[in-house]
Amino acid sequence: MNAAFLALLAVVQAAPLPAPTCSPATGFMGTICTTARSEKHPAILLLGGSEGGNSLGPLATRYAQLGYVAASVAYFGLPGLPQTLQEIPVEIVGRALAAIEKRDDVDPGRIAIFGVSKGGELALLAASTYPEIHAVIADVPSPFAWEGIAAGPSTDRKSSWTLNAKPLPYVPYADAMGRAFSVALSAHTPLDLRLGYDDAMSDRAAIERAFFPLEKINGPVFFLSAGDDRIWNSEMQSTLGIAYLKNKHHRFADTSTIYPAAGHLFIIATPERPLIDAPFSGGLQLLFGGTAKANVAAATDAWPHIFTFLETALHAR
Repeated sequence: MNAAFLALLAVVQAAPLPAPTCSPATGFMGTICTTARSEKHPAILLLGGSEGGNSLGPLATRYAQLGYVAASVAYFGLPGLPQTLQEIPVEIVGRALAAIEKRDDVDPGRIAIFGVSKGGELALLAASTYPEIHAVIADVPSPFAWEGIAAGPSTDRKSSWTLNAKPLPYVPYADAMGRAFSVALSAHTPLDLRLGYDDAMSDRAAIERAFFPLEKINGPVFFLSAGDDRIWNSEMQSTLGIAYLKNKHHRFADTSTIYPAAGHLFIIATPERPLIDAPFSGGLQLLFGGTAKANVAAATDAWPHIFTFLETALHAR
């Protein structure tokens, strides 16, 4: 992941900043990275996707180099946390937020959240829950709750998230999700999860029930999506999210950018790792979508826009 930011840093850094200091977080599972400068800084919480663990630790380093107190937040898949992406308490993010707010080097009025994929889904939920969050970058996200992801085949359906110990309404997977796995296994072809998610999105009533109250977000939202996303329809989901905010007359300058030829993981794509597909369990390959050229081009374009968005949303406060 570090290599994805080499060109980016040349664009957004006018002058070298002190080397960041990173350490295990206190009060939550994750990593906190800071610079040596003494003034109060804006802060950002970072949420990875369905890979679990503390996957965005390297990204925290890069944000710290740009002057943020950056915290990657693990929410499942590590000791002491839920082991599957099912019924994850949004309060995990709330505890991380509270810990960051208390730091002497953080300006509590300038806190943002960044999430990728399922982390984007959680970021939108967390920002809808905690008004202390003043900006959201939701990359290939969902603005509503999906069914949780079990460790293997399971008939025990659960929401991805809970709030106040109560499972949130969710959009269940349809039969096409199982068929996508069967086709991949029988035909020895890459697993295209998009087929299953697209089928499930025909349940508009379930989407309406599972939609987060995005109008409660106390700051602007920046949606990024991929037109050739083979995990789920991040373009449609982002479009639904931005339309919801407009319909609710959200008072902030929300925006959405779509990269038509990019795939699900374009945001961390590099020429060496274009992330079109990857090994999956059972010997399968998991499709992410896009082309090497399109994914790298989208990443190169997106990151300066992300930092401009944060500069406007936080530094102007």
